[in-house]
Amino acid sequence: MSIETIRSKKILVFLPTAAASAIVTKLAGHGHESVAVSTFPEAFTALRSDQYSFAITTRGEIDLLRNIRSIPVVNLEVFFHTEPSGDGPLVTSKRFDSHAFMKRIEFLVQPMATRAEPARAEQAKNEGMPERDTPRWWAAIKFMLGLSRRREGLKDVRS
Repeated sequence: MSIETIRSKKILVFLPTAAASAIVTKLAGHGHESVAVSTFPEAFTALRSDQYSFAITTRGEIDLLRNIRSIPVVNLEVFFHTEPSGDGPLVTSKRFDSHAFMKRIEFLVQPMATRAEPARAEQAKNEGMPERDTPRWWAAIKFMLGLSRRREGLKDVRS
């Protein structure tokens, strides 16, 4: 799958109609293409199409979406924070943290190769450090199998 294919995928918003349209409008304002669905049959059909890179929903529907297709899901409830309003601590209101929400969305729309950059930067930082001593049994097995003593040319399984 190429980077262009990843970027062209849409965001699925599975919420009640009013909330879904508000989130879709917010995403469109930041240049992201998204589609709102509010019923299970619509979500099922949408996820089976393989047009979506990730979904946005509430805690109760996360398992439902992941049972249809294994994709990343953003829990919208995480971005609502309780704040005291008025004079008394008994009256509270919820505030939507749109900055943190958009930061998470921006991270998820990045291609996978771009997301891994911080890990590679830390790996490069540690390159000057000496390698740990290899256990003698591993050195003996490598010698018997004729494997190279140096790790040059080997790929890191995390990359």
